[in-house]
Parts: sequence; C-alpha cells; structure tokens
Amino acid sequence: MNSTLEQAKEFLKGYGKQRLLNELKKRALKKVQTAILTNPWFWIVLGILFAVFLFFYLIAAAVASSQQTLTEYIISDKILSPQIYKKDLENAITSPFGERSDPFTGQTDFHPGIDISLPEGTPVASSFDGVVQTVSYPKASDGQSTKNAGIFVVVASTDDTEVNMTARYLHLKDAFVTPGQTVKKGEIIGLSGNTGRSTGPHLHFELKPKDADQPIDPSRFIFLMSKLTDAATTEAFRAMKKISWTVPNGYDYHSDKMLYVSDVYMGIEPPKFNTSGGGNIRSLYLGGSSVVSHFGPNIADPAPAPADDDVVTIPDTGELTHPFFIQYAAAAQAEERRSGIPASITLAQAALESAYGQSAICNNFFGIKADASYNGPTCTAQTREEYGGEVVTIEAKFRKYDNAEESFADHSDFLLKNSRYRRALSKTNPYEFANELQRAGYATDSQYANKLKAIIRSQNLTILDANRGIDPTTGQPFQDVPFNGSGEVTDAVTFVFGIQQFYGNYAKEVHRFTDSNGNVYVSYSNLTDPLTGNRIINLVNFNNVVNYYYGRETMSPELYVKDLPAAISVTIQSGGDDEFFVSRVEYVKGTY
Repeated sequence: MNSTLEQAKEFLKGYGKQRLLNELKKRALKKVQTAILTNPWFWIVLGILFAVFLFFYLIAAAVASSQQTLTEYIISDKILSPQIYKKDLENAITSPFGERSDPFTGQTDFHPGIDISLPEGTPVASSFDGVVQTVSYPKASDGQSTKNAGIFVVVASTDDTEVNMTARYLHLKDAFVTPGQTVKKGEIIGLSGNTGRSTGPHLHFELKPKDADQPIDPSRFIFLMSKLTDAATTEAFRAMKKISWTVPNGYDYHSDKMLYVSDVYMGIEPPKFNTSGGGNIRSLYLGGSSVVSHFGPNIADPAPAPADDDVVTIPDTGELTHPFFIQYAAAAQAEERRSGIPASITLAQAALESAYGQSAICNNFFGIKADASYNGPTCTAQTREEYGGEVVTIEAKFRKYDNAEESFADHSDFLLKNSRYRRALSKTNPYEFANELQRAGYATDSQYANKLKAIIRSQNLTILDANRGIDPTTGQPFQDVPFNGSGEVTDAVTFVFGIQQFYGNYAKEVHRFTDSNGNVYVSYSNLTDPLTGNRIINLVNFNNVVNYYYGRETMSPELYVKDLPAAISVTIQSGGDDEFFVSRVEYVKGTY
C-alpha cells in the first residue's frame, strides 16, 4: 500500500497540480477548524492538551477518515469519483469507511467502503481505466453475502503503476457492462439503486489494492478530485441542455441522456475543442462492444438556444446621449479615481443590471446579492437568472443602499475585495475587463461580456475613462477582444464531458401460433427476472434466468450506446480563498 501511495503522490509533482492540491486541503482544513472551534467541548479538551502539536493533530484527525491526515489525501486525474450527479461528496456519504454500527443488527462491524446517498437511477461511472471483472445479478443459488450486495460490478484497473486497484460498485439498479469489457475512467457502467441488503437508495463504493488483502478508504482518492469536479459539472449540465439530442426510435428500452467525465487535463494544455465533433453508436455484447456507426452534428438543424444565449453583436462606436449615463457619469468617474475601475465598465454594468435605472432594487444598481457574510441592510426581490441553460425567475436577497452613490462605491469595493476578479482588475482595456468579469462568474448570463461591450460601444463610454479609451502602448483607441472562452489560465484543470444514452430491446419470450390454415403468427412478451420481477436488458442477467424458461423460445436482450465523448469542455481555476470558478466553457453545436 505504501508503494501505491508513493506512486500516487509522485503524480503531483507538477506545479499546477500541487497548487490545486494545497488549495483544496487548505479549504477542507479551514472548514473543519471552524466546526471544531465553535464546539464548546473542544475548549474543554484543549484545556487538557498542553502540547500545540496535539492541538493540530486533533484538527487533522477530525478531517480525515480512518485516522488518515489530509496529507494522505490524493488528487489524481487517474481516479475520479464514481458519480458526478450529486455535489458535495463529503455530505453525501451516509456511512464512511471503517468501524460502524451495523444498520440492521446494531452491532459494531467493519464497513469496507463508503455509502453515497443517491436517488435510484443515478448514473454510476468507473473511477479509473480498467476491465470489468464481475457483473452480478442475484440468483437463488448465491450465498448470502453475494445476495446482500444486490446488483454489483467489479472493475480491475489496467494501470498497474499509479492505480493498481480493483473497485466494487454495489446495490445497483442495473448494469450496462459485462465481464471482460474494457471501460475508461468516467464511463457509465450502471445506475445506482437499492438492491440487496440496503436501508435506502445508495451506492456502496470500495477500493482494494491488487497486492493487498483488505480494502482501503476510497474517500482519500476521490474526495479532493470531487471538489474540482463539482465546480465543472454545474456548467456542464447547463451546456448539456443546449445540445440538441435525438432519441433512437424503434426500441422499447431507453435510458436518460446522461453526462459523464470522459477526460481530465491537469497541468497540461488540453487539445483544441472541436465544436462540431462526432460520436459513435456501439453494440454491447458479452465481454465488449463494437462500433455500429458514427455520427456527427446536423448543422443545418441547430438546437434552439435560450433567448439569453443569442449572440450579442458589438456595434460601431456611438455618442454619449442617453440620460442615464449623463446622470451617473460623475459618480462612475469618482469611483475610477478612487478604485481604478474604468468608469465605462461601472456605467455599463449599472445600466445592464438595473435596466437603465428602471429596476434598481433598493437603490442597488449592480444586482449584488446579500450572502451570509454581508452584515448590512438588505431587501428581497424577484430576479431573472440563467441556470442550466434556461432563464428562470427566483427570489433573492439583495444589498440595500440609501442612494446611488452608495451603490456605486460598494460595487467598486465588491470587485476589489473578491480575489476572483483580480484578472479583471489587471486589465486596462475595458473590453478585456468585461470578458474577465464573465469568466469570473459575475453573472449567470452567457452573453454578459458581449452585452456590456455593446453598451460601452453604443454610447462611446470609454471617453469617460481616465485614459479616454486610448491604449497607452499604441496611442490608438482600445479594440474589442472577442469573448471566446480562451485566455491565460493558471492552476487550471480542464474537464471534457461526454454524453451517453443506452437503448435497445428487453429480453423476450417468443410465442408462435399456427391457425387452422397453417398461417404462423408470432408475438413477443418481455422476460422478467423471477427474483426481482424486473425486465431484462443485461446479458448477464439474461444468462442467469434463461434456464428458468427452459423449453420456451427466448430472445436475448439487445443493448446499444449512443456516445458523444467530447460534447462539452469546462476549464476551472482557483479564485483564491473564496472558490473555484469557471474560466472557459465550450460545447458542440448542431443536432446529434
């Protein structure tokens, strides 16, 4: 096991990866420190502990499962969380690794994995590249321990240097793989369920080194990576809704369209994303799959995009004539002298966020919400936000001001105090400043930067800036820099997401009838598993029960997967102590 840890730690030698690891550990430790220091029992214990070393040992031990410290947590693009649909993995774990009270007997026993609470039917993915060793559907002849596991899959890694483990995925609703099949990290292998000896819908996940007799705590290998994945999947799910997807017809089984992680690039530049990339349809058989056909986008029939996703064009330079800008120009210029934030940016944001002053909620011209850390006056109002590629109306709490000048000043302070805007603040070109505001996530609108720039150009707002809109390096007016998601990225991780949908025909019993004239009529009915009563789509399940139908004509199930492996690309980076933020999102266009 020590060799496995050393090999995994060696993987972190890259500077960017180490920075990300340190950032994640710092945040996890900070969270636990807060929880411990606000507990009165902690101070009683602290009075007994005289050594400062023991104080920090307590904090580290509280964070790490099975007495492992945070230094033993690993981040590697070789191992992913077995699911991406439920965020905040640490709070989704209902039963950790190690000794616990058995939920059925109440006795203390050893729990060889972690239980992740998931709704039935949640996609479950392989955590690493490997080969499927076992796919088990319960049979009457199985031992009790096998029945207790319900439907489960075991995958052995094909990387014997950095991973060298087997993974078990228990209590599934169904499996999409068969023994001998090669799977990639992130690839969907089944759906979570509530089969076997289970108190509720969940996934039991185990990891065991190939050279060891006992399993190890899997949270050490997936906890930190899941933090990064959470930051990326929010945007990936939004992008997936914008991709038009056709469902294969003529089949009686269809899974949902499902998102999965197909690749991760840590510390290295990802390949250029192809917005018209293609995929394939594979037929699944015992031990593998074969490509049936390839598909690409139908560019002539693009997916309808949400209204806020329409591209905003940047107009030619106009003149300063709008009463809103004339009224608030002096306030914006005063803030530029105080903060350095271009007056053109301040005015464009104020106009966009307040509908040119018509909806300045509580004199809040910039739509700045009041989070838990804000101690000033607030008010509640409805606002439109873009989530999951759709524009929705929500109620939110906003900061409240006595007048416009207070709002303008707080806007400047808000940008200056939040480290995620540091790249925006480094830009003298207001068009680049607008791009960086969108990259930092100031608003959910996917066209936010273009809208700001359109306002700036239409009213020639750069003449109000201290530099009068002139680039000091060239002596010429600043030029627009199109927002295309690219940019200088440090400490960045790029996740490539794919979309898969499984479909096919359930296993059938064939019924033949010959009438008095010798005409043969054929009909079909679905086979069902005699133990579960469920219809059968997996070949392992079919082979288990086919003898039950001995002497009757049957047809095995057909299962296909429609796979678009590079549908979405999301790049995230560290925003300092506050959060990870998305710096680039790209996705395929057209109908697939």
